[in-house]
Formats: sequence, structure tokens, C-alpha cells
Amino acid sequence: MGPWGFEGEVRIQAETDNPRRFSRGSRLLANGQILRVERCRWHKGFALLKLRGIDTWEDAQHLQGASLEVPVEEMEPLAPDSYYHFQVLDMEVRTREGEYLGRVESILATGSNDVYVVRGEEGEILVPALKDVVVDVDTQEGRMTVDLPEGLR
Repeated sequence: MGPWGFEGEVRIQAETDNPRRFSRGSRLLANGQILRVERCRWHKGFALLKLRGIDTWEDAQHLQGASLEVPVEEMEPLAPDSYYHFQVLDMEVRTREGEYLGRVESILATGSNDVYVVRGEEGEILVPALKDVVVDVDTQEGRMTVDLPEGLR
């Protein structure tokens, strides 16, 4: 979100359910650059990070607007049949019969289950991320197979 103070701290809006992401020594990516966390503290719902090599207000200003990401090799393993959003976004979606429905354009987090917004030639289809609807996800091929209940098309 921007610099905090004059010693290179940055204020971020954390979008992770794993606050250990910001532990001392953790690696984060920003603008293609690997940064290490020196310290983290919380203030009014925001994380204030001191990153190695970011030592001035001006250094921190260069990170404003950047997304902080976790290197793939450091991501926590997920439960079977669970996927990170980045794995599902832009995935091709087909029915069991092989009919092309479109690509996953965005993901709505509803609280109980995610809903995949699939955009294709026929428009938008909302696909609930439920085991009886999403029958196969192939992250290697970037393909999802669904069995849509009546009324979802």
C-alpha cells in the first residue's frame, strides 16, 4: 500500500490465511525481485513489513502498488481436491461430454464454497466449486471438467 515511516517499512494489506508468511527470513516476490522479511508487526489490521534491502522511504515507495507473492516452492501443500486460485484462474472448462464452456475468469469467495466465473462464447456461467459439480481438475493441462446441474447454463 505504501511506505510507513522513514526506515523502509511498507504497509501491506495481507490477503493470506497464513500469517506465518511474514515471519523473519520468509521470502516474498515483488516486481520479480526476491525480498526477505526482517520483521513484521501489525497495526490496525495492516501488516507493517521491514524487508531486507528496503531501508528508506524512497526504497519503500518503489514497492507501492506491487503484489507481494510467495515463491511456488514455498507454498503450503493443500488438502486433496483443493487448489490455489492462481492454479484455477484462466483454466479451460468443459462438460463431461467435452463441450467447451469457456475459461475461469475470476473466483468469487462466498464463505461456504468458491464459485468459478466461467466466460465463454455463450456468456458467463457461475460454477460452484463443489465435488458433485467439479468432477476433475487437471492443473498440469489447465483443464477443468464439470457436471452442471440443470439450470446453471
